[in-house]
Amino acid sequence: MVASEKANQLISKFVVSLTTGKILGYVTDINVEVEGDRFFFILKMKVVENLGKGQGMLTSETKLTIEPGDIVNVGPDVIIIGDGKVPPLREIENLTQLRDKYEEVLTQLREKEAVVSSLREEVTLLRRQLDEAQRELRRCEVMKEDFEHLKEQILKQEGELEMAREYIRVLEGMREDIDGIRKLLEGLVGETLEGTVRRIIDEELNARGLKKTGFL
Repeated sequence: MVASEKANQLISKFVVSLTTGKILGYVTDINVEVEGDRFFFILKMKVVENLGKGQGMLTSETKLTIEPGDIVNVGPDVIIIGDGKVPPLREIENLTQLRDKYEEVLTQLREKEAVVSSLREEVTLLRRQLDEAQRELRRCEVMKEDFEHLKEQILKQEGELEMAREYIRVLEGMREDIDGIRKLLEGLVGETLEGTVRRIIDEELNARGLKKTGFL
């Protein structure tokens, strides 16, 4: 029943071969043959000849046996068949959809590749910045070591300076003591010298029978 209804849809239409690109004929009648679980359409057609510039004529009749799977599409005026070499229209549409999806996936993949390429460039830049930061860190560590060494030298010099200051204070104290001793010595020397001179004068006066002097 379904085959008969489908067969009726094929009458009064031109048959076009998708594989050859030719008009095979004009369907005037159709029969259905069944072999086991398969059925065939036997198309009775008028052959189109001298077709050109919009003109042509229907001449002799011919028959064409096709399977339902040979039919690619059925339009208002044309039946397109693939002679078993072209997949059905639905499969073509599916392939078209798959192609569109493939193109979409390919576009997304290219976009992702562009993003990955951009990320790689950023990673390269970050690695350069990291290397520069590590070099700067090493330079700072060296500067820190130099600073610690300089700090130790400064502390050492400060200690030596403090020792020098203490030594100067000791020397200044000793100088005060020396000045005191010198004054004491000067006093002692002055007194001793005066006494010695007086004794010599007294002895000389006594030797001469003179009186002791009192001016000293």
